[in-house]
Amino acid sequence: MDSTTIPYPNPNYEKPKNGYPIGGIQVEFPYQPYGSQLAFMCRVISTLDRAQRDGHCHALLESPTGTGKSLSLLCSAIAWQQNYKLKNQYANLSHSKPNPEAMADPLACGGGFIPESQPSGVPPSTNAEMAKSATNNKNQKKKNAPTIFYASRTHSQISQVIGEYRKTAYRVPMAVLASRKHYCTNKHVRGKENVDEECKLLLGNRDVGCPEFKNMHKVKAHPSLQKGGCHEVHDIEDLVKVGQIVRGCSYYAARSMADDAQLVFCPYSYIINPVIRGAMEVDIKGAIVILDEAHNIEDISRDAGSIDIEEDILLKLQMELGQLCSVNAMIYQPLSEMTQDLISWIERRKTTLAKREFQHYCSM
Repeated sequence: MDSTTIPYPNPNYEKPKNGYPIGGIQVEFPYQPYGSQLAFMCRVISTLDRAQRDGHCHALLESPTGTGKSLSLLCSAIAWQQNYKLKNQYANLSHSKPNPEAMADPLACGGGFIPESQPSGVPPSTNAEMAKSATNNKNQKKKNAPTIFYASRTHSQISQVIGEYRKTAYRVPMAVLASRKHYCTNKHVRGKENVDEECKLLLGNRDVGCPEFKNMHKVKAHPSLQKGGCHEVHDIEDLVKVGQIVRGCSYYAARSMADDAQLVFCPYSYIINPVIRGAMEVDIKGAIVILDEAHNIEDISRDAGSIDIEEDILLKLQMELGQLCSVNAMIYQPLSEMTQDLISWIERRKTTLAKREFQHYCSM
């Protein structure tokens, strides 16, 4: 296979399956599971059962290195998700059976058909109703099968977990969330120091725009990413490769794919940091959230709520805000005062701080 072609799906290919009854459901596992793996998967399933029953539940699970923890997590969580989806489908079918009295008197009972909630010939009256309908459809998808968010610390760790997912027999709609820095395929933007700002400026320019963004749908609809395709299970590099071939935006394609995905891989910050979560439109309400290597969460949470700023940067910022106050005092005056308060606080604290290595002030 050369670098410019991607093979199309093989409809005859099917992963070998090995089913094991665990926690009342059938779990497909690629190998003969160890006793520790069976216990681990049983605990995952029991936690999800309790979450379904009580509305919420958490579990802190630990397993030694090399015991197939990631594989056990994926197989058990997806098996539970698919079982949940199957039960909902059966429940919906039982509620959608035609009226048996229609056999005797079809005209009186609507011919056995179930009437639509709204006649097809009547368009929605307002855009608000259309938006509400789209939201309800999205919520209905989540109700049918809770989305699994599998979060890890780094993108390289996410790639390793995706490699484990490839070994399984499960294939559900998936997505990998990452930043523009990792996904951008625009040769004029990719590789620049501030890819986020460059991307936003380009998208905001109606005259120029971004041709890759306009071709986003070509990435999402590429045959290699569909069921049976060689990139049905994909990581960041795979999606970037597809984007480069069709000259489409892999970043916005990944975000669009995440809306319909049942399995989403992402870094911790996309779950923990509310600012990033809101910007990426990640909705974890009612979802199954897996935090892999969770002993790192404390440091990640601390970093999410912290920022390092040098004193000279604050001085430059205060000077620029002071100049902008004449343009719009209502916006920039409070920011200027807040910056001045920080500078004054640092000046007062200098008497109780000592210089250490590299001549930076630090706490005593």
